Amino acid sequence: MKRKITITLFIYFGSIASLIAQSLNVGFLFSPGVTFSTDYLMPSAINDSTDFQLTRYNFQVSQPLKTKIGIKGLSLKDFSFKKLDAKASQLFLNYGFTVVQPNVDENGNFETIYKPKIGFTAITASIRKGIWIYSANIYAEESAESIGKDFTPNARGYILNVKTKNLKTFYFYGGGLAVHQGRVIPFPILGLRSRLSKKIKTEIILPVQIAFNYEFNKKVNIDLMAQFSGLNSIYRNGSGYSDNHQTVNYRQLKTFLSLNAKLGKHYKVRIEGGYSSLQHLYSWTAKTSQQIESAPYVGISLNYNFGKSVFGNFMNRAE
Repeated sequence: MKRKITITLFIYFGSIASLIAQSLNVGFLFSPGVTFSTDYLMPSAINDSTDFQLTRYNFQVSQPLKTKIGIKGLSLKDFSFKKLDAKASQLFLNYGFTVVQPNVDENGNFETIYKPKIGFTAITASIRKGIWIYSANIYAEESAESIGKDFTPNARGYILNVKTKNLKTFYFYGGGLAVHQGRVIPFPILGLRSRLSKKIKTEIILPVQIAFNYEFNKKVNIDLMAQFSGLNSIYRNGSGYSDNHQTVNYRQLKTFLSLNAKLGKHYKVRIEGGYSSLQHLYSWTAKTSQQIESAPYVGISLNYNFGKSVFGNFMNRAE
């Protein structure tokens, strides 16, 4: 049971990346596979005569490349931290593509943004050295016009460590660095995750996320969450490394309720709905900000699990 709680913690770490860009969910440490998702922000008033709305489509693949078990004769299927000095490591290749369609009224004067991404995530865990996560990736946010003549690559990486004293509350800390549209942005990682009761868990990541999870049964659970997303380009013109580029960034705080369900052995579905608030359009060049009124949004995602996670297999047996 104690080992089960330790492993459970990992599924919540990825959201720290929302501090600097799109949310990064490392739930693939338990269920590597293919995920399709979409969300739609309903019209949000910029002023009395103009509305802003946003639609996103996302495709993500998380593929295990290498798995290493530290005890001779112990297989991926049989891995357990109950083994003395048990240790394991796993390397993942993560890649995907996101399409963002921002619109102002019916004019559509913001072009569609295309976001390719690729990276690696490594996790190591042992009785003696504890648990570490390492992540590095590159991505781009380009329009059909900028991708041909002003392509600007971005990068992000971080290191995360986990500590616990009572196996009920876990503290995690670390740091990372982002290079986004020509700007270098260091960021800290600090948070905690605690089990409040048999069915309720909570998580706080400063300053970007607070979440409560309630588990109805092994197949169905819900999340009540507030999550900030800070860097999302919705307009690109010119290179981010030049002085005359024009980049419009979108910020939002999402407060939502989501229903999460397992469908059979390999499929998971997530349906969420809530409000997007603290919305701003920010021009990086002119350094001006335009506030947007709050508005509802909805989202849905479907995941197919490859079933090749050393930590996911252990969790399934522990349950």
